[in-house]
Order: sequence, then structure tokens, then C-alpha cells
Amino acid sequence: MALFAAIVAFLALAGALASWVAGGWFYARTLRVLAAEPGRARLAAPARIAAVVAWPFALGRLKGVPTAHVASVNKALVAFLACLTVAAAATSVATNLARVSR
Repeated sequence: MALFAAIVAFLALAGALASWVAGGWFYARTLRVLAAEPGRARLAAPARIAAVVAWPFALGRLKGVPTAHVASVNKALVAFLACLTVAAAATSVATNLARVSR
């Protein structure tokens, strides 16, 4: 049972990593749409890279963007947080079962 919980924790962490990458991709795409609008300033390359890597902390920049683009970023954030929650719970179960079974 502890092995099963450890596998679930590993898969949840892999899902968290995948949703982080997907969120970064969606955020970069949203920034491109935002920069294409007239009257909007385009971010410099280092700032754009930093914003894409740390996209959950830069969601405030998406004010005034069409909801179709922001919805994908928000869904990736929800998936990331759900995967982290499952990973934490599965890690707790795995460590408790490993300790009890010995």
C-alpha cells in the first residue's frame, strides 16, 4: 500500500510539473495576444522570460485580456494546485504506511 501511495505521489508531482509547463505556455501565448493589441507595451525579453517562468505570480498582468485566453491560464493554475495537493496527501499516506508496516 505504501508503494501505491508513493507511485500516486510521483504521478501527482509529474502532473504538477506538466501543468506548470502548460501554464507557462498558455501565459506566453496570452502575453503575445496582449502585446499585439494597439496601445499595449511589449515586455523586454528578460522580463518576458521571467514572467513566463513565474506565471502564477504574474497573473495580475492579465487585466483586460479576453477571457478565452485567461481561462486556459487559470485552468492550468487550478490543475497545478490540485496536483500539489494530491502529491502532499499521497506523500503523507506513503510515509505513514511505511512507518506503520515496519
